[in-house]
Amino acid sequence: MTLSATPADCLRQRFAAHHRGDYAAVYASYHPQAPFLQHFPDLSSYLAFAREQLADVKLVAWQCTMERCLDVMQVECLQIVEYVHEGATRRMVELALLIDTSQGWRYYSAQKLDELDLPVPAVLVDFSHFDQALDKVRF
Repeated sequence: MTLSATPADCLRQRFAAHHRGDYAAVYASYHPQAPFLQHFPDLSSYLAFAREQLADVKLVAWQCTMERCLDVMQVECLQIVEYVHEGATRRMVELALLIDTSQGWRYYSAQKLDELDLPVPAVLVDFSHFDQALDKVRF
């Protein structure tokens, strides 16, 4: 993973890596203390997971719609991700937390809302939808 100068760069690089199936680059984009990495302490365990769980998911489109700065080192980004799984095209909105490090911006965690669970079209989702969500599971 190359140095990400902005949070949007980090997300763009992650999307491109997912799109081309470069799961090592996806793994490298995580912040070293990301909760997700507790489940995958090394690259080989993540690659095994990716081959089993992610190989059938094809990312189609990605769009970062909003950013909010929590402090100088942390930014939350809203992104819309369109993907195909088992022949069906789906869309989700993700609230991603990114943290600035000496190696650039890194993906720390996210909260996701499936398009079917949204009260408005995905392009109209803003931070309030996540702030008011009952299930605030971040991974």
